Amino acid sequence: MTSRPLQQSDPSARAILGKTLAQSRPHWPSPVRARAGSPNVIVILMDDMGFSDLGCFGGDIDTPHIDALAAGGLRFTGYTTVPMCTPARAALLTGRNPHSVGCGWLSQSNPGFPGYGGEISLAAPTMAELLRAGGYSTLAAGKWHNTYDRNNLPGGDTRSWPIQRGFDQFYGFMGAETSYFQPDNMMEGNHPANVVRYPDDYFAPDDYTQRAVEWLTQHATSSPDKPFFLYLAFQTPHGPLHAKASDLKRYRGRFDEGWDVLRRRRYERQRAAGLIEPNAGFAPRNPGVPDWSSLTDDERALFARYMEVYAALLDNADQNVGRLMHCLRRVGLFDNTLVLLTSDNGANAVAGPSGVMNLIGRRMGATENMSLNFRLLQEDRVGDADTYVCYPTGWTQLSNTPYRYFKRTPMAGGIRVPLVMHWPQKIADPGAIRRQWVHVTDVLPTVMDYAGASMPGHFNGFQTQPCDGRSFSHIVGNASAPPARERQYYELQGSRAYISGAWKIVSLQTPDKAIDLDNWMLFNLADDPAEINDLASTESARLRQMIDEFEAEAGANHVYPIDTRDERRNHHVPPHEVSRMLMPRRFYPVGPSVPSLVVSPLVCDRSYRLEALFDWSHGQEGVIFALGDRFCGLALFVEAGLVHCVYQWWHQPTTLPPIPLSEGRQHYRFEYVATGARKGHASVWLNGEPSAAGIDLSPTMLRIPTAGMSVGLSRRLSVSERYAHRGAFPYGGVIDHILIEPGELAPGSILEPSEANAQAAIRAAAGTAG
Repeated sequence: MTSRPLQQSDPSARAILGKTLAQSRPHWPSPVRARAGSPNVIVILMDDMGFSDLGCFGGDIDTPHIDALAAGGLRFTGYTTVPMCTPARAALLTGRNPHSVGCGWLSQSNPGFPGYGGEISLAAPTMAELLRAGGYSTLAAGKWHNTYDRNNLPGGDTRSWPIQRGFDQFYGFMGAETSYFQPDNMMEGNHPANVVRYPDDYFAPDDYTQRAVEWLTQHATSSPDKPFFLYLAFQTPHGPLHAKASDLKRYRGRFDEGWDVLRRRRYERQRAAGLIEPNAGFAPRNPGVPDWSSLTDDERALFARYMEVYAALLDNADQNVGRLMHCLRRVGLFDNTLVLLTSDNGANAVAGPSGVMNLIGRRMGATENMSLNFRLLQEDRVGDADTYVCYPTGWTQLSNTPYRYFKRTPMAGGIRVPLVMHWPQKIADPGAIRRQWVHVTDVLPTVMDYAGASMPGHFNGFQTQPCDGRSFSHIVGNASAPPARERQYYELQGSRAYISGAWKIVSLQTPDKAIDLDNWMLFNLADDPAEINDLASTESARLRQMIDEFEAEAGANHVYPIDTRDERRNHHVPPHEVSRMLMPRRFYPVGPSVPSLVVSPLVCDRSYRLEALFDWSHGQEGVIFALGDRFCGLALFVEAGLVHCVYQWWHQPTTLPPIPLSEGRQHYRFEYVATGARKGHASVWLNGEPSAAGIDLSPTMLRIPTAGMSVGLSRRLSVSERYAHRGAFPYGGVIDHILIEPGELAPGSILEPSEANAQAAIRAAAGTAG
């Protein structure tokens, strides 16, 4: 038998191996250690927070703890990001342009082009991977939106999960958004957090912060000589806008004056504090934003409450920042911790001019029921767990003061956000402002500078992709230092922009409309930092030159092909995933919820057959299965000797006739026929006997909420109010399984599963088939 060859990293490669200890000499390899004095690093990432929302950036929301960081550190008022979640996070964590690492759009789709795979390239090591290799402990809590959706499943490819991308510990949720009161898709490390229902006083950002506090306290005790990196990615204030009652009550009446008056007031505070350029104009209202005075009294009351919820939610995040800073002081780590706080993009405008009480319903095609909204306002229910609020676009523009437009656009409102830096041992002029241009990709090389680390040529077997960011560490110590960059491209959902020096070009596209490749605007940022005056018609030569420069950057970074499709693209999958996605499935009363991504394709806007096999005897009650949640779902439960089925559409449920049970084995069969135009009907059999036929259950569902599918109980937010008072309402008998067998897609459905077919239809419509 031949001996195993020794690797250089193997301790026995340098040890002398005799037959006894007396004849041997040991060798211990030196552990990787960070440079002496390296700072701890905390990156706090807010979600959809506008430029002016923080008190220290001119806002009227109470953020004393973040304001204290700014007073003891620096505010960067020339910071830009990219205008969407997944791309911004990829740029922040890798220091590279998002398209170049495969993250030009959300992680919900993969159209088959290199700039849009939905996951960070393995050739682009993350901040966590690099710092861990340099001797840091690495921790992440909160939102992770950099894993392709269909890999965020049991049995999925886990290479893009947080632990595999450099974090020693992770606690949070995977995906774009979730409830603050009853979050779904929660993970602990590499494992789903199998939580049936969170306590009534639970609030997700508090939980993320508590986990971070516990980690840092343990770290200070167990590894006091080792620096740490904490990535605390709050989902705040991304929708749904939820708020704790204790926070919300402090904002009653705070926004009754409306967005016009308050935006002007924020603007004047910013000018007085030097937070914006002296020549930054006061922009007109964004398209579609109404004059506050034109609204009815009821509308003003409702819309003001929406903003109160937003403010209370941001206030909660500030409280949690204060808890984290208190922890650092308590364990003696405050002075040598570099804290960077920013937002992934500007404030969002997803809810339109009137806001929305139930964004899930809006996405499903439901029209807003204003009478119901006013009733919920009177009942003081706005922002509780049974609503899915997003505020009106008038508040969006307030959040982004003084800038125009919003998230998803490369106008300043979508890309200019606050950046606060705090580091007592390093910052010599606390409370100062830095006005130089800094971009999101510059964060990683700056952190690497301070950690004494360099970018390796190879990492984990891959040749490392060049870094696009530039360190701004020289600006930290010198308020008059030149910026590290002169140019940057932007693209999101077809809208494009390019900045070169004092000039900027922008092309805005309307989602799901024909692309106009030539509708460029031109702004002189030196004279017009608020991007109000379009100079494209008078500076044609400069415009042409900048377009050419953009095209070069777009080609080098895999920006093309641009895609203006709306969220419908998120329903499509690559061809090799279609057949697997539509396989009949059996569901069992074991383990955590089955993710929505598994269940949705089986039942949404298509015909399907569902069968439930369970035993029943007198006195047994509970949920047989719960599909979705209160906003959209289907539930089967037993109560008082009857089996009940509810087709749930928020406040408009349809209850099928209950069926009496006889003791013994039960076979419940539910057949749904989708007839097109979002219409459908159902028939039911119990033990082979017909019970109901042709019951109208419209509209069809388009996507199951993130709650997914539970068998034997109702996890987190109950599907039906009929049993909500009984909590999870676990079934007292034996359930064998639930079968769902998908049938034909509804005629004319938008849920074509194949991305290849969807693209072929686009080419055919454009006359470029082939």
